[in-house]
Amino acid sequence: MKILVSWYAYSNDFAGNEVRTDGPTYQFHQYFFEHDRHLILSSAAPDEDPRLDRLINRLLLDFPGRQIEGRGMRVADPIDMPDIKTKVEALLLGLSDADQIDLFISPGTPAMQVAWYLCHTSLSLPTRLLQTRAPQFTKTKRPELMVVNTERSAVPVSIVIREGLQTKEAKASATEYLITPALQPVYDRAAKLAQTDRVTGLIHGASGSGKEHLARYIHQQSHRSAGPFVAVNCSALGDTLLESRLFGYEKGAFTGAEKKTEGFFDAAREGTLFLDEIGDISPYMQQTLLRVLQEGEFTPVGATKARKADVRIIAATHRNLREACEAGQFRWDLLYRLSVAELHLPALAERGMTDKRALVEYFLKTKGKAFKRSKPLKLAPVVWKHLDAYLFPGNVRELENLIESLYVFAGEVAEEADLPDWLLTPSTQGSTFDWQAHEKQLIQQALAYFGGNKSQACKALGYGSINTLTAKIAGYGLM
Repeated sequence: MKILVSWYAYSNDFAGNEVRTDGPTYQFHQYFFEHDRHLILSSAAPDEDPRLDRLINRLLLDFPGRQIEGRGMRVADPIDMPDIKTKVEALLLGLSDADQIDLFISPGTPAMQVAWYLCHTSLSLPTRLLQTRAPQFTKTKRPELMVVNTERSAVPVSIVIREGLQTKEAKASATEYLITPALQPVYDRAAKLAQTDRVTGLIHGASGSGKEHLARYIHQQSHRSAGPFVAVNCSALGDTLLESRLFGYEKGAFTGAEKKTEGFFDAAREGTLFLDEIGDISPYMQQTLLRVLQEGEFTPVGATKARKADVRIIAATHRNLREACEAGQFRWDLLYRLSVAELHLPALAERGMTDKRALVEYFLKTKGKAFKRSKPLKLAPVVWKHLDAYLFPGNVRELENLIESLYVFAGEVAEEADLPDWLLTPSTQGSTFDWQAHEKQLIQQALAYFGGNKSQACKALGYGSINTLTAKIAGYGLM
């Protein structure tokens, strides 16, 4: 059996709510599909993505007789490469009986593409990496199919390199992280906070903005630097699991508790405990954590005797906790305990062009060494233009993953064709300064909303003449 596996592209496979016939998934079926089965992946939870259903229905309507299935992968963060890799590994291993597994890597985020590459080179499955070149980059003005060739003999090195990046970054010292001018005031305040051992800190920042690194910096500058730094993602664990992981548990405390186990508070003893996404914990865990902060001690699950909590706590969140308190979703008293000292990390879009370019140069240099390149990857001028225009809503993490993706797929010089479709034609409002991209998206949305009625769309968009709208539709290739 020959199986095709791919993510679908949220923006490039759709125009508003309609399936794009010039999108990567539709065009693959139109020009290149010769498989027994196509498994299309969604980052949503299983059976919770109506767009995926709409895409599959359209493909089955236009290409009857094909076996096309959807699979929800429950990916909370589409640029969290380790999480994506873990989930697609399990999926691919379940397809190991297939004669050939083609991984169509064009749709998806850079993290998803890197995950495909790592799975291809490490799982010893009959996989191929397939990529399509968009018509605007071909001589024939038709999409082209390319097989991405890799040297499997170098797999162990590649895997160690990429997985090593994840662990080394988690243990990196402050000197291995680029503190740009826009971040310097934040880190100056963090250094002062580090010297006051008993003061808790609360870091505000969007996903991917570097909250954990800032917390690690505080730890490294503090008197507890010789102790452990333990990071916990609170949003990834439910009440029961979070409580047992934080405080530990006694043997027999619950089903499956076969031995006494220490928790994160014990693991971080004489060091720092970093509680990421603290704003996502339940009211029960808010009350439990408040008691620990007030009394300075905790009780393992199933135990009767409290233990001293010899840790410094730094919390972080992407939410506005004051608004959450006003809405009754977060406890004021816990907020006051956590926010003795507050630090705010700006989003990458707020840090300016100088900071962004400095980060690009930094990642080009450091990733070049990590991927054993003899010299850093160069970017063509047109690539710099796209990077300058894109606002990177996923912040530093998204930028870092993009550079890693370019190292995987580009040659010595990254060209426009090496960039992902979502960056070339960003569809999310606020992700680019390119006003034409925003106008094109608004026209698409208006046409979809009014069922293709140009007159109504023209009025909604505020154009003075329907001829203006018609000209713009033709100019943007929306015919």
